[in-house]
Amino acid sequence: MPPDIAYVDPEIIFRVNQSGQPVVLYKCQLQEIPCGLHVEGTTCALSAHLRRHDITGPDSTSTICTWSGCFKTLKKGSMTRHLLTHLGVKVRCSVCGVVMCRHDLLRTHIKSSEPCHSAIADTVRGPEGHVFVPLDWAEV
Repeated sequence: MPPDIAYVDPEIIFRVNQSGQPVVLYKCQLQEIPCGLHVEGTTCALSAHLRRHDITGPDSTSTICTWSGCFKTLKKGSMTRHLLTHLGVKVRCSVCGVVMCRHDLLRTHIKSSEPCHSAIADTVRGPEGHVFVPLDWAEV
């Protein structure tokens, strides 16, 4: 069986190899101009990727999500957060294990739950995520 091929931005490959830390990648499914690249499931990486698709402008202007045929109308400022729902990326409280769909909801939980005040957010990867590891991991 041939290996799966993932097209990844060379910047991601460089950063992963420099840091020695793996990342989780998801295939871009924006329909208007398919790029075929895999992108990290973080708001920062998704924002940068949206700019590559020329989805830019004021956060308050409307846009249409074309991820895998979604076609939902939303504000550009909400697009990255919306794409995380398509990816299935969630966050988990490191103390009690509760899972939330957004960081802001988990922050509210951590502030309001006394035992969880010292918690951190653990990212839970979505079902379509592929772990991309540094090259030197193959040598082990």
